[in-house]
Amino acid sequence: MNLERHSEWLPAAIASANVPTLACILVQLTGDRRWIEPPYIPTRTRGLEDNDDGGLSAEVQDEIRTAALSALQAWCDGKPLALPNPSDELLLKMMSITLGEDIAPEYVPIIRHELQLPPVTQGVATVAAVPAPPAGFKALIIGAGISGLCAAVQFEAANIPYVIVERREALGGVWYDNRYPGAACDVPSHLYSFSFAPYHWSRYFADCREIHRYLEEVADKFDIRRHIRFGVEVTQARFDEATGGWQADVLTADGQRDTLHANIVISGVGAFNKPRIPDVPGLDQFQGPSVHTARYPDEGLDLKGRNVVLVGNGASAMQVAPAIADEVGSLTVVQRTPQWVAPFPKFKQAIPKPLQQLLDAVPMYRLWYRLRLSWAFNDKLYDALQQDPNWQGGGQSINAINDAHRKALTAYIKSELGTAQHLLPEVLPKYPPFGKRMLLDNGWFRTLARDHVHHVTGAVTEVRPHSVVTSDGVEHPADVLIWATGFDVVNLLVPMKVKGIGGRDIHEDWDGDDARAYLGTVVPGFPNLFCLYGPNTQFGHGGSLITVLERQMHYVMSLLKQMFAHNIATVDVRQDIHDAYNDEVDRIHSHMIWTYPGVDNYTRNSKGRIVVNNPFRIIDVWGMTDVANLNDYHCTAPGGAAIAAPAAEDGGH
Repeated sequence: MNLERHSEWLPAAIASANVPTLACILVQLTGDRRWIEPPYIPTRTRGLEDNDDGGLSAEVQDEIRTAALSALQAWCDGKPLALPNPSDELLLKMMSITLGEDIAPEYVPIIRHELQLPPVTQGVATVAAVPAPPAGFKALIIGAGISGLCAAVQFEAANIPYVIVERREALGGVWYDNRYPGAACDVPSHLYSFSFAPYHWSRYFADCREIHRYLEEVADKFDIRRHIRFGVEVTQARFDEATGGWQADVLTADGQRDTLHANIVISGVGAFNKPRIPDVPGLDQFQGPSVHTARYPDEGLDLKGRNVVLVGNGASAMQVAPAIADEVGSLTVVQRTPQWVAPFPKFKQAIPKPLQQLLDAVPMYRLWYRLRLSWAFNDKLYDALQQDPNWQGGGQSINAINDAHRKALTAYIKSELGTAQHLLPEVLPKYPPFGKRMLLDNGWFRTLARDHVHHVTGAVTEVRPHSVVTSDGVEHPADVLIWATGFDVVNLLVPMKVKGIGGRDIHEDWDGDDARAYLGTVVPGFPNLFCLYGPNTQFGHGGSLITVLERQMHYVMSLLKQMFAHNIATVDVRQDIHDAYNDEVDRIHSHMIWTYPGVDNYTRNSKGRIVVNNPFRIIDVWGMTDVANLNDYHCTAPGGAAIAAPAAEDGGH
């Protein structure tokens, strides 16, 4: 970005910028705290909105924009920041003011991390770099999706030799697979990106192809691609007690078999990679195209004037239906249960070009903007998920905050249905908000209200050559079937076999779909195996998966740093540490929305246990993953001899 030509784009950028964010950078640019005092204090951010105008009068907005333009012009011309590293107290006040609510002091470390600011405490030691790994050390990363790339970037920076095996012919994981009409992310683009790799996003919420381009750019920027072996699938990974390493049997796309050797294994296989298609009688007799959203053909399907049956009403279905409604002759949507849906103010909105330039050229603006987003999509909703034993919600809400969400969301759904209020009993959930994943509306209810769209509650019980029959016995004409029926996310690591100490099988330890891991990352009896996006790592109250992955890799790098420094060959988490953690996971879940009577969702396994969602606040996970404690592990030296864990690290990685 050419800052010398800022006069060409900066005024237009400021005109469309987020006002509360501008007020925050004004404090840093000028050192003047009046920008976070009356009359410049914005209203509280509501829901998932950016609150771009801050709820301020036009006159106050203009004053902030004018001051920001002047200060940024001076900064572009070389004037240094008045406050390059604000105090903890000031950062906390800025964050609280810009969001319109009190933020607890415990969040300061996250605020500093997100703003890329060092601690201000005097005497803080410089964190040591990761020592060189032992001669011949190699890491194996399974999968070249978001998880695998996250691990690879960390290894690249630490000069840790590694190889990535990817069963597909391209990187990107879920964002390579999912190319259905309307496919996009429901997390803001500036959150759904690595903290170490900003991007020139074109939309506030990127579509699948832009996200895939981003991941390809990350791979190229960090020189990852040369480490990837495409078309290679791991069929079995087993720990070799004699060598203290891992052996991975692989199968190539052309049928060749090989065995790879590594000191550590990073599983980046993800969870949303096993499409779930109901076993419906007659499906093999259907005469038209029948596709799952995750296997939608790149060249698309000819839907013009055709009778399309869309099975499902989750996140994928809610993107597909509005995207194809104008093209099809008729659309029959088959839902199992209604879903809570929140407003989506910036759906499909492009980021104005000048604002894109501001985000690129002024990192401080981009970081403050991302930080504000992170609160709206992170711990802000946590209190709404807690069961209040004294609350009388009639099964439809679990506490006062949750009930307020229910009322607001109900009013929104009614307004979106317009004249089609007869659909309300079918589409309004009877369970509490957030009991299932909260979905974002992209015209779903307005689509259901259209004359050529038919809404059916139930299931497809039979498929015929040119139609389907639903559980109410009605036959619906069908030229095309689109299955938006989700994924098997509770059977983690399947179909790969994983063998640990003594030949123990991880899937037997997990009793099939009852996966457990310490911090969602490590499993007793499987030394040096690290699962990214493992059990109980998905934040059900919001947030970006990428935040979780970065924290997991932060923890893994803390472990590796200590292993290399103390000549430790393997680490195997202690059973008692693992069990105590998972007992706490289950204990907290027992008081949360996902275990509330009448709530059923894809995060629960066949035993009734929540195995996908994380019950902790993000700030809690932040603390848990800051520094690995080797006392939580059984450690061995090269050769296999057990050794005592050295003293714990003094600081974070």
